[in-house]
Amino acid sequence: MPDLSEPAREKRNSVIVRAAVAFPGGLSNERRVRNLSRSGACVEHAGELQVGATVQLQMGTITDLAAEVMWVTERLAGLRFAEPIDLDEARKPRGIGTTPKAGWIAEINDAYRR
Repeated sequence: MPDLSEPAREKRNSVIVRAAVAFPGGLSNERRVRNLSRSGACVEHAGELQVGATVQLQMGTITDLAAEVMWVTERLAGLRFAEPIDLDEARKPRGIGTTPKAGWIAEINDAYRR
């Protein structure tokens, strides 16, 4: 008989995206995300993560995403996000999408510019 005490884990998608992970104590490093779902992720680490720790992530256009470390192996760690995320926003490149608002560059694509 299946154990109904824990809800089923959401399907994870294999991805290779980069995330900035802020560790307890203020240290922040770029880490590779191996798989991703709306509720969590598997990230590579170099031994700095411990089960139960809370970290902050910046991934895609998502900033200040709180996550709890659920499990750890020598190279990988499983994170559970504090709130569900938009997978499309998480997959976007970080820092892309800023639109200039002043100067000549703001009008560079204006069809009526002479």
